[in-house]
Amino acid sequence: MAKTYYNCRNLTGSPICGENVINMSYTYRNCTNLTGSPVCGNNVVNMEGTYWDCKNLTGSPICGNKVTTMYRTYFNCTNLTGSPICGNNVTNMYGTYENCTNLTGSPICGNNVNTLHTTYWNCRNLTGPPVCGKNVTDM
Repeated sequence: MAKTYYNCRNLTGSPICGENVINMSYTYRNCTNLTGSPVCGNNVVNMEGTYWDCKNLTGSPICGNKVTTMYRTYFNCTNLTGSPICGNNVTNMYGTYENCTNLTGSPICGNNVNTLHTTYWNCRNLTGPPVCGKNVTDM
């Protein structure tokens, strides 16, 4: 599904992908009118930039256990709320929630994350400390 709906600014509704999808890189990037809570299938591995600039998405972002790459997945999704949770196989979370100004709670990331560079930058409403594994080398 890589770049399938890229720049479809009039696309509405809640984004859901099927169980067989593996690659969602930039699938909904710049789909500014998507609403609802994003749900991805259990086999997704790559979520790089998937919802980048989807400013009207709401709910708590949750990704499946097979995801390894979340580079700027929810970048600039300013209306996401709740506490972000990612699976244990994620290694790259560079800028994942950057500019998600309405996220709340304590973010939880898996034990294999090594890159958190700008992950929670400008997330002004987070209320608890992030819980991350011991493998983080870049913050």
